[in-house]
Amino acid sequence: MSKEKKAPGSGRMWRAAVPAEQRAQITSLVNGAEEQLIQLRGAQTGSSADVAQHLLRLLSYSAALLEKALQHTVVAAVNAGVPPQDVAQWAKLPPGPLADALKAYQGAGDG
Repeated sequence: MSKEKKAPGSGRMWRAAVPAEQRAQITSLVNGAEEQLIQLRGAQTGSSADVAQHLLRLLSYSAALLEKALQHTVVAAVNAGVPPQDVAQWAKLPPGPLADALKAYQGAGDG
């Protein structure tokens, strides 16, 4: 308990503060990115241009999934009572991009 008191944040447990559906969405996004990145380890054959194009597409798609997971996590943390300035610091987002992430997620109808 002393660690929770010293650490910034809401002091609430993630499972109690974040709805199961939202946790599942975040997990799904991270798992999707992980699957895409695992494919990068496979043997790549073909011309350099074809392989590079394939790798860049996988990396871009993985990055988009991780960005969406970041947005969902930011919103979940703020909704759970973590001060936005703490969330911004942890996510390494300046206040402007944090506000953009919150608006993008909320503007998409929470999904």
